[in-house]
Amino acid sequence: MLNDPVFRLDVSQDDPWRSEFSQLIRLVHHLLTEADQANQRVDFLEGVGVNGKLQDITSLITWMYDRLPELAADKPGQLPTNRLNRYAHQGWGYFANGCFFTVEFDDELAFFIDDQRVYLNRHIRRAVSEVEQAFGIPSSAILS
Repeated sequence: MLNDPVFRLDVSQDDPWRSEFSQLIRLVHHLLTEADQANQRVDFLEGVGVNGKLQDITSLITWMYDRLPELAADKPGQLPTNRLNRYAHQGWGYFANGCFFTVEFDDELAFFIDDQRVYLNRHIRRAVSEVEQAFGIPSSAILS
């Protein structure tokens, strides 16, 4: 799933990526919840806090997971009201919904729900990798 073409940096904003992102967050949330229940919480903080809201990665994924039902009403053509957005490569600005965003890395794909950001590589892939290492699961066996 992490290697799905919709998660490539060069994919158009018009491509249908929202449902795949939602599915990815559901799977990662399940994975991190299982790890937490096994006393193997993935809790790195690096780059996770946005707008002064310091969270560990498990808390951020849980927050995003909890917002998924609300986001189901977002339609790709209704840009001013969309709460779920993405941005590829380094940059900053405002989404059509008025939320300010920053992406600090040129080789990264960032997803935003409102003003909360999760990076595909530095957050999601790293969290999955840490679970794989903690449980001795072969690399890329999860979410491949």
